[in-house]
Amino acid sequence: MKSNYIKLLMFSLTVSISLTTFSQTEAQKQRITSKYNSTLLNQLSNNFSDVFTSQKQSVLNQAKRRNLEISLTLKDGSYAELQRFDANGTPIYYQTYNVDAARSTRADHLNIGGSTGFNLDGQDMTAHVWDGGHARVAHQEYQTSGSSRVTLMDVASEGLDLNFHAAHVTGTIMASGVVPNAKGMAPQGKVEGYKWNNDKAEATAAAAQGMLVSNHSYGFRPNTLPDYYFGGYIGESRSWDVIHYNAPYYLMVVAAGNDGNASWNGSPLDPANPSFDKLTGHSTSKNNLVVANGQDANVSEDGELISVVINSSSSQGPTDDLRIKPDITGNGTGVFSTYATGDASYGTISGTSMASPNVAGSALLLQQHANNLFGNYMRSATLKGLILHTADDAGLEGPDARFGWGLMNSKRAAETLSQKDNGAVVNELSLFPGQTYTLEVQSNDVDALLASISWTDPAGVATTQVNSDEARLVNDLDITLEQTGTEYLPWRLTGVITNEKANNSKDPFERVDIENATGTYTISVTHKGNLTNAQQNFTLIVTGLNAEPVVCEAVPPSGITVGGVDSESASLFWDNAPGGAEFDFRYREEGTTEWIESSLQINTINLEGLTELTAYEVQIRTQCLTENTTSEYSEIITFTTEEFVLEYCNSSGQNTSDEHIARVRLHALDNESGAGPGYSDFTNLSTDLVVGESYTITVNPDWPGTVYNEGINVWIDFNLNGDFTDDGELILSAPPSTSDEVSSSFTVPEGAVEGENLRMRVSMKWNGLPSSCESFDWGEVEDYSVVLLPAGTCNVLMPVGEAEQDFCSLPLLEELEVDTATVVWYAQENDGTVLAPDYTISNGETLYAANLVGECESQDRLSVTVTFGDFVAPVPNQAVLEDVIAQCEVLELVAPTSEDNCDTGEIEGTTTVEFPIVENTTITWEFEDSSGNVSTQTQDIIVEDNKNPEILLNENIVLELDEDGNATLTLEDVDGGSIDNCGIATQELSQVNFNCDDYDPENEMVEVTYIVTDTSGNQTQETVSITVLDPFSTCTLSSNVFETLEVALYPNPAQQTLYLELGNTPLTIDKVIVFDIQGKQLMSLTPNGSNTAIDVSSLSSGNYFLMMTSGKDTMTKRFIKK
Repeated sequence: MKSNYIKLLMFSLTVSISLTTFSQTEAQKQRITSKYNSTLLNQLSNNFSDVFTSQKQSVLNQAKRRNLEISLTLKDGSYAELQRFDANGTPIYYQTYNVDAARSTRADHLNIGGSTGFNLDGQDMTAHVWDGGHARVAHQEYQTSGSSRVTLMDVASEGLDLNFHAAHVTGTIMASGVVPNAKGMAPQGKVEGYKWNNDKAEATAAAAQGMLVSNHSYGFRPNTLPDYYFGGYIGESRSWDVIHYNAPYYLMVVAAGNDGNASWNGSPLDPANPSFDKLTGHSTSKNNLVVANGQDANVSEDGELISVVINSSSSQGPTDDLRIKPDITGNGTGVFSTYATGDASYGTISGTSMASPNVAGSALLLQQHANNLFGNYMRSATLKGLILHTADDAGLEGPDARFGWGLMNSKRAAETLSQKDNGAVVNELSLFPGQTYTLEVQSNDVDALLASISWTDPAGVATTQVNSDEARLVNDLDITLEQTGTEYLPWRLTGVITNEKANNSKDPFERVDIENATGTYTISVTHKGNLTNAQQNFTLIVTGLNAEPVVCEAVPPSGITVGGVDSESASLFWDNAPGGAEFDFRYREEGTTEWIESSLQINTINLEGLTELTAYEVQIRTQCLTENTTSEYSEIITFTTEEFVLEYCNSSGQNTSDEHIARVRLHALDNESGAGPGYSDFTNLSTDLVVGESYTITVNPDWPGTVYNEGINVWIDFNLNGDFTDDGELILSAPPSTSDEVSSSFTVPEGAVEGENLRMRVSMKWNGLPSSCESFDWGEVEDYSVVLLPAGTCNVLMPVGEAEQDFCSLPLLEELEVDTATVVWYAQENDGTVLAPDYTISNGETLYAANLVGECESQDRLSVTVTFGDFVAPVPNQAVLEDVIAQCEVLELVAPTSEDNCDTGEIEGTTTVEFPIVENTTITWEFEDSSGNVSTQTQDIIVEDNKNPEILLNENIVLELDEDGNATLTLEDVDGGSIDNCGIATQELSQVNFNCDDYDPENEMVEVTYIVTDTSGNQTQETVSITVLDPFSTCTLSSNVFETLEVALYPNPAQQTLYLELGNTPLTIDKVIVFDIQGKQLMSLTPNGSNTAIDVSSLSSGNYFLMMTSGKDTMTKRFIKK
């Protein structure tokens, strides 16, 4: 709702001189929380809690499956507990930052009896502690008047878990000093303690109730982390910035970590200096206070730092975008404090775990001091800026990545508050788009002039990129000082071990240092680019000023500028007046006579509750209270508000490669989409809903690969106020799961805005429930429109069906295919006469169907044109025919079948292919119904022959040379019936012609290769042995010693004995061999003399050969055995 009122921003702290100590009362808490969006904070808390709850059992199950410890004590004595798994399955553990105080930070000067006289012991102030367990409530150091100042806030949900580390942290903040060395920073303060498991949800809820300071002496266990966590602004970093921005009085104090001597980062920001870039998780947030661990400082009696050394175990920064982290150094070395083993147990340990509560307890005292002085607590940006502004420089001159801005000096910080408007400036201000804030200051010519600005910056964009140097700063404010043309710039880091004075675009705290300052300087605060949310609150702190008051001059203000004008608000600022001037401001609608007046202590104002497209008049005058003078009003300045345009917060996923929203359905809305850029604007798509009616919203996620747990929320801005935080606007909330469809029913609430385009937001987040304005790492957001109709409006959807429907015979009305429960039919689109069930339908007639739900009928009608006849081809029963694979050939095929809309029975396919099919081919089957409608289907035929021929050979192949010494070998001589499955194509012999060159009487065997090839080219070959004979001795007698001899064989035929007679010759016969007609050797003998008798009685009747050899010469004779 819009309301006509003016919201006056009171920026400077009211001065009040008092030594009375005030506690943080409920009224003061309410004063703080009244400036918060409690609905948003509650929603944030619920979202964080939902994520924790949804992940808890999954984490336990996965840890058991992977055999991971849930909690463990590490070698250095620190305690670790598993919290979750990241998107890559990396286990994320919280780990305490101890390795085996008040004097260093000068908090003792603030305590009762301290040198300042401020008597700040944290009386009734409350710090909040999240840790690995609980402090011992009954410890003697926590008692006051018989009751404990420690309250455990989550025992009901987490159970009691006493923990020495939590006890030590608690005591460092508020131990009363029963044992003097154990005295804490705020020895009368209170602590509300929690276990760390659900820290973000619990911290958000506590901040919504007015929490000022919390301590977190833990962080991620580093040895399991991917490299992009180190120095990276990740989702965890961003979440804490979201909490800070929405609870601007809350400051989270965080231990930097104890990995100064370890190297878990495989990709350090500067490889030449690998000992840097070690901060992770909430230690890389922008708006909290990250604490390094210094050893005991050497401090003089009056609180001045003499020297301090960093503990080598303290984790070094900076962040990947070169923000100055850690922010500050506290004392965490050898700290003596309470333990949890007994009511009087103590111990001494070191680490940033101890330095952090040292700073947190000191910060609590500064809030107490501010409230004592001014009756108000400081914004967290003021508290943080004050701590950094007044720190003792240590290490590198200026800020560095070890000490941050140096060692905390609580004494100087408290004194600066006390010197406000009398030697120091501590002003809480606001900067508007296009504004330049200026202030003229006078140096005291003794101390260094320091001017700083500090602000709580909106959450930036998280990243998973290693060493991303992209600035995470959203609203980039700048401070400069100028004197007679010389400009003085703030500090910034230029590397992990270097810094300079130059323009800073990375840090939400900037400080300009001017040593040996003298004279007057002009401070300017400006901004780069746009300001998110059209305004940025900031705190200006200046020290080293002349305490003498500046004379105020009552003249009308100059430089009046109007900026940030929209439909209901505008910002105005003008040149500041020196000397503590205040201003009277008035405005009115143009054409009216009555002014709306207010008094201001600052030179800026934000008007709210204005009317769109309306002209306004503004006047301002200066009041010098000390001089009791008032100027005339300035000339009238006019401006006109813009037309109201409803704007919604941004929300998106950063990566949709692993999951995205695939489909959204609500009533008439049905949208399918692929993976978008992280946010998709589908507000051009809408559906009508009726107030008071119930509907179902359905969302389908999709994953291209691995299925992940997705949390899905859907909202509708029913009251059209530009947000999704009102009761009843969350219409679907599905905790993370792997379901591919989630749905929920809801009822449109009475009082919802009718007739306008309402925004519907669908948000899907990996492994958690998203908030409506969240930017998250993995997932997607889509926006749609919804239009509401008055209660009782008929809003039935039109039936769904085909516009043209064919039938083989005259159909009944009920046979027309329409997807709805109940329909009524009309002969004309706008006719009011319902057709009877027996209505006679004509061929080609168009009928109109309306959906009927109860007494409501759909306004739109579905038109259906009915046609009689068969116009549809048969549909094959098999969508795809299998390939036919055969050997050699296909002789026949089984015809496929089809179904027809009108013909009864199956229709077999036909083909024109000729059989047999002996080669690869694709055939086409045709299916034709009785009406001549034809459909086709193809089928691949694959003819194979993967077998080689099988060779069969004849045995004992003998080849006789003729009288001329020649012979021919034929296939019939060799082949004994070779076969092949698909047929033999060719048969080849490597040699077919033989002569005397192939004849060797001592080795008559000749080898020949026989090759058989089938019709597919498959081939087999064998080696064949051939016996070559020379029966006519053509090869032996023509050129050897037997040519001149008369050789006689008798009797021939012979029955018992065959005689071999050589005549009178000196020739010696070496051997006589007898062969049968097949060439088989039957006898072999050595003759004696020229006449030889050979016993052939054992031979069967038939023809034989007798071969004689003499050296290399041979002769063969034929004889017959009777």
